[in-house]
This record gives sequence, structure tokens and C-alpha cells, in this order.
Amino acid sequence: MDRAELSGGYIFDIQGFSVHDGPGCRTLIFFKGCPLRCRWCSNPEGIRPFPEPLYNRSKCTFDLLCIEACPYGAITLKGSPGGPDATLEFEREKCAGCSSFECAAACCTSALNTGGYYISSGDLYSRIRRDRQYWGEKGGITLTGGEPFSQPEFAASVFMLCYRAYIHTAVETCGDIPWKNIEQSLPWLEWIFFDLKHMNDAEHRKYISSSNHLILNNAEKLSQVFPGRLIFRMPLIPGFNDGMENITATADFIAKTGRREINILPVHHLGREKFKLAGIPYLMTDQSLVSKIRLNDIKKVFEDKGIICYPGSDTPF
Repeated sequence: MDRAELSGGYIFDIQGFSVHDGPGCRTLIFFKGCPLRCRWCSNPEGIRPFPEPLYNRSKCTFDLLCIEACPYGAITLKGSPGGPDATLEFEREKCAGCSSFECAAACCTSALNTGGYYISSGDLYSRIRRDRQYWGEKGGITLTGGEPFSQPEFAASVFMLCYRAYIHTAVETCGDIPWKNIEQSLPWLEWIFFDLKHMNDAEHRKYISSSNHLILNNAEKLSQVFPGRLIFRMPLIPGFNDGMENITATADFIAKTGRREINILPVHHLGREKFKLAGIPYLMTDQSLVSKIRLNDIKKVFEDKGIICYPGSDTPF
């Protein structure tokens, strides 16, 4: 067996028939683990680096079978069973070493499920190959998450196996990862979507709990050494990064890198319910959406700097 096939890692989903995450029709593989804590995250079940319980209180009958089944004592009942205040709380860090998830197996109502699982690169590659007949001429795979480069050996092995089989390879990255994690995948990568959230470090920390220094440094390095297609992406968050000062600074930064493409994505709230499942507070409840007029104004700022701007799903890949 090829050494690349022997490696493996944690994912939480595989989705086929995507048309907005690279050229053609694609299969998306969602990696567990992310260094950022974006308030608007679409996939909060991908933040923690290990498989974890996902709890839907509305389906819970509070029979407490999951508590009895858990060997780590990670589940606690709060309130009175059957009462309006009843809920289960999870010490998810205790779940990091669990591989059996007896708690989810004991649940009779699907109130408790497992978010994430281990898979070898070889088994994942076999799963990917089944989709190949549906992609068409330009399709392939895109690793997303979470953050794929948070599991660098796993990501590089998947890219290598696919690249050698003439499967188009792409990644969506937040960029807040040591350069060495990214570098080992570059020989097997053809396409990169790279997120930019805010140019001001203090503002970046407010909404994302992390500095933007490493992100911007990696963006500049990739622009210099990566021969494939590099498209910047920017989620538009009203009141955070949609002001013209930040938009102009972002356009200037991209122009400085020598790259000439950005995809701007209006924030949505599709991940809100998943925050509850993962036991993470959702802090974007009252956030408004970006209007079409505002999108066009922002698009013009980029175009005036010589940067092609794709608003929303308007991505002619």
C-alpha cells in the first residue's frame, strides 16, 4: 500500500455536486479542527479537532441512557427530567479520547449524534473515486472544513493521491496556519481559496479571537510561490468589515500581492442551529444581510484597483 494511503485524519462530512467551490462539479471533504473562532461560522461542528457529540434538545426524551452509557462521565443533566428547563450539558474535552461514542449509540431518538470520524487517506480516496463519474470534465475535489491544513499530513496525502490520479485538487483555507503546514501540500494543489476577514488586526481579534498577522503573511507567500490559481474570499459582515476603509485596504493588499481575483460572500445565518448542536454560543443573531446595492458598491472598489470581483455565487469557474 502507498505510504500516503496509510495516513488519515478526522472529517465530519462529505458532500457531492458542489458548483461554487472550484471548477466544474465537485466533491467537498470537510476536515475537523480550525484555529479561528469566527462568529458567523457556517460549520461550527468543524471547529473542534476531534469527534464530538452533537445534541438536539428538541428530540431529547431525557431517559438518561446516554449518561449511563458514557464511560468518561462527560454528560450532565441540568434541571428536572421532563421540565421546561431540562437539558444535557457536555464536557466535550473529555470526548477527545473517545472512539466508540456509546452515548450516541444509546440514544433512541437521534437527539444525540456524533460529529466527526476518523478515516484513512486510502479509504477517503476510494470514496472520492466513486464520485468521479459525476463531475464532468472540469470537476474534482475541494478540501474545506474546519481548516484542512490543521491536519497537514492528512491533507497532503489526500491531495497527492488525487493529483496522481489526474483529479483536480482545491482547498479552502483560513490561512491562520504555520507555513510548513501549507507548504507540504503545494506540489499537489491546483487551486486555492484564501479567506481574508479584516485588514485591521485589532478589529480582526474582536470578531475572530485571533490576529491577522499570520494570515496576511501566508497570503503574501502563497502569492509569490504558488503557480496555481489563488482566489481570495471575503465574508461580508455588516458593521465589521464592509466599511469602505477596510474594503479599500483589502483591495490594496490584494493588488500588492499581484493576484487579481476575490469572491465576496454576504454573511448568512445557515449555521445558527448547528451552533446549538455543538454547544457553542451564536453571537450573530441580529446581524443584517448585505444589500445588492452595497455589494455592487464594494465590487466597484475592487474593480477600480484592477481586481476581478465575484459577488456571492457569481463565480464563473
